[in-house]
Amino acid sequence: SQNSTVAIPDSYFWAHDFMLGASMVIVQPSSGKVVVVNDTARNSWFLPRGRKDIGESLEQCALREAYEESGYRVEFLPLHLPARAPAPPDRPDARRELMVSEPIFIATQGFGPYYRGTDVVDRGGQYITFCYVGQIPEDAVREESTGMSDEQHYVGTLLELDEALMRLPDIEAHITYIAYMHWQQTLGIEEQRR
Repeated sequence: SQNSTVAIPDSYFWAHDFMLGASMVIVQPSSGKVVVVNDTARNSWFLPRGRKDIGESLEQCALREAYEESGYRVEFLPLHLPARAPAPPDRPDARRELMVSEPIFIATQGFGPYYRGTDVVDRGGQYITFCYVGQIPEDAVREESTGMSDEQHYVGTLLELDEALMRLPDIEAHITYIAYMHWQQTLGIEEQRR
């Protein structure tokens, strides 16, 4: 679709050569704002994102990273998505009717190689991130000191969509825009069903 880059070549990655992670577009439905993380030490802005821990599901990772990096306790925001996941056997119409909390995007980013002097000690690999959409309530309060020691200067900030898109890197701005538009479409679909 026009929402994705071109297909990547068929590939396979050995366990040492990839990292799985999750990120979250966070919407506050009551205000229509989105949460973007400001790294005040580097003056950069980004969506909460991080690597999946051993034994952790991607969904758990998305919620944990959203909390650690933004300071907000987040829940998934179910959307009507044109996903290719099959419907449950007992609900063949579910793809059209159900709101889901499936990933809205998958992003890939190469990492490495790493050198010791001129010798390659690690060829690097692919960081594969599953992007979800979450929500915070109207009365959400940002908590302090929720991240790792190197994340203490991260500040989750509620911004109007236009400002968030301006501050985010291009790929994250695109993901945020599409997530927001699907949230708006979901509101319209649900309104028509009433």
